[in-house]
Amino acid sequence: MSCIRLAGGPVSWGVDFAGDAANPPYADVLDGIAGAGLDWLELGPVGYLPPAAPAERGLNAVGTFVFDDFHRPEAAGAVLAAADAALDAIAAAGGEVLVLIDRPSQARVATAGRSEAAPRLGPWDAMVETLRRAARRAAARGIRAVVHPHSGGYVEFEDEIERLLADAPELGLCLDTGHALYAGIHPGALIRRHAARLQHLHLKDVAPAVLERRLGFWDAVRAGVFCPVGDGLLDLAATRRALADAGYAGFATVEQDRRPDSPGDPVADLRRSVRRLRAAGIG
Repeated sequence: MSCIRLAGGPVSWGVDFAGDAANPPYADVLDGIAGAGLDWLELGPVGYLPPAAPAERGLNAVGTFVFDDFHRPEAAGAVLAAADAALDAIAAAGGEVLVLIDRPSQARVATAGRSEAAPRLGPWDAMVETLRRAARRAAARGIRAVVHPHSGGYVEFEDEIERLLADAPELGLCLDTGHALYAGIHPGALIRRHAARLQHLHLKDVAPAVLERRLGFWDAVRAGVFCPVGDGLLDLAATRRALADAGYAGFATVEQDRRPDSPGDPVADLRRSVRRLRAAGIG
């Protein structure tokens, strides 16, 4: 699928928050992405990468994310300020995608992956309005806003994804294969059902032995629930067929959520994932 352009991102090194003291040096991350044979990257949390650093290694920006408390009405002002900062970074780097992610809450971290046990959000309409406001700000700057269903957030399971896409027509869908599998959703089915809304991809895999332990989300990440593509539950051939049937042409960021003490080597794992995706005809 040559119409899909693969990208990397700092998240595969455990970089979720710019101020985390455990973050690796940004130069190591950029060298690892370039060394995996990738030309594109997501910038990661605003403030982690110096603005000129990706271009110095020949890397082009896809965009970046806002990983914040969209589910908290009282946080709307701060969340939208974070969206503005992300849009500034995307525009400065020549990117085109703003990924909106509801950050895992304490209540939902404990029930990640278990739809029947997970509490649903009370102030749903307030979250939708904050997401829509962020999407309108992105559109005003010529940047696409996409919502990323995420384990432990309040947009995780099928009923929540369907409801949000119905309530927020401004939003495209960023399908993350790993978070879909974590939530018990078949990625190929979601790709086909929402082909018209699919505007971005995150490609990752899930280790079944860790998933079956039913850990809280962050503990599962630390234990290595996300693994190199091809080592876990993701059916690469089925994913390729679904993307072809959907006519998807765009970016796909290769990711492996982890913490600094997670098992594996981020550089070697990224190279393995990219190699397997390309061998499967994706990218």
